[in-house]
Amino acid sequence: MKAILVLLILALSTFTIIRAEEGFIRRMEFSSLKKRGDVNAKITFYDDDQLDNSACYGNNGIRSYNAKPSDRIGAMSMRGLEKCYQCLKITNPRNNRSVTVKIIDKCVGCAKNQVDLTPSAFKQIADLDLGIVNIKWTPVSCPPKGRFPTFEKKRKTK
Repeated sequence: MKAILVLLILALSTFTIIRAEEGFIRRMEFSSLKKRGDVNAKITFYDDDQLDNSACYGNNGIRSYNAKPSDRIGAMSMRGLEKCYQCLKITNPRNNRSVTVKIIDKCVGCAKNQVDLTPSAFKQIADLDLGIVNIKWTPVSCPPKGRFPTFEKKRKTK
């Protein structure tokens, strides 16, 4: 009986440590980008029904959100939701125009570091006809107000 209890405790402890390490690694994945400075990447844009049901909302007591083309938001490739609610300053090096967006959605088809923007955010730094643009982005603090949702700040507690 003691042997079974010891094995159960060891198994549970190992699982807990692995889950904690996974969470730490996911947080480090985005935090470490801050230390690298600007990240060279590409932007694309998405529209219409692709804006429905933003992945970062509708769970953990936060209401669902259907983004609008006028929002200044973005989507990125991510395993979980580790990049949710982070803001990025995206700069087009060809014209030095910038836009700040909040990451609120997953982009399944995006390459690592690529950002999929709403048409409104994309148009701030490039013509929509280009479709794909080389950019630089850097994580920044989210402004207190912007064209993006802030429901995560009003998270429901039960």
